[in-house]
Amino acid sequence: MTAAAKEKREVTLPEGVSLRRLAQVLLNAWEADPRRWMNASTLRSSPATEDGPPQLREGAPSQPAMPAPRDAMDLFRLLHERRVDYLLVGGMAMLTYIKGRNTEDVDLLLSLAALAKIPELKVEDQNDFFARGKFRSIQVDLLLTANPLFRIVSEKFATKHRFAEWEVPTANVEGLIVLKLYALPSLYRQFDMDRAALYENDIAMLIARHSPALDPLTTLASQYVEPGDKRELQKIISECCERAKLLRQRAGQ
Repeated sequence: MTAAAKEKREVTLPEGVSLRRLAQVLLNAWEADPRRWMNASTLRSSPATEDGPPQLREGAPSQPAMPAPRDAMDLFRLLHERRVDYLLVGGMAMLTYIKGRNTEDVDLLLSLAALAKIPELKVEDQNDFFARGKFRSIQVDLLLTANPLFRIVSEKFATKHRFAEWEVPTANVEGLIVLKLYALPSLYRQFDMDRAALYENDIAMLIARHSPALDPLTTLASQYVEPGDKRELQKIISECCERAKLLRQRAGQ
């Protein structure tokens, strides 16, 4: 699809755009982060006490560091130059298909062997299937292919998104839907309603814009969730389809 065609579909990261726009997305999300305003309000309204300054007290929200645009560019340059086998997923990948999705970090799907090629990416927390790290000022969330579903996505649901500088391996529409379906039951168990609502909206938007075949995706995701979650996934995808239908109707499509 041409860059002009994607722009017509109102895509934030259309084909052919510079990777600098990706850096701008991170900066925009940082500027809009309510934690910054909460911290600023706390500092103005809460005097220091014997327990220490308000920003250092236990339980006070931490202020995220401002992402440096050059750091985002350098991360993807290193991934490209070192031929790292990875996929862009998460909010940034969504922005290659829709407009306006806010995201504060970069999400990558890769193996531990691939991660080892980027020692500059400092892993701060890790379990079997997920890790979180920092590349200078950029927060990076990692999905690890030790998870068999993540490996399938990396092998069968990958495409290339052409930026002005080079192509970036990116999850396709079907891959993003599978990943979000897989994540949703866990988000509900954690009572993370904000992220769950965001993920369901992402699925509805992808369905509304791209009309993917959903039965194989739901079947695949269902193989890797708890048995009790399978019926819930069917309900979620049905509700997302209804929402997508309403979106199309209201848009006159």
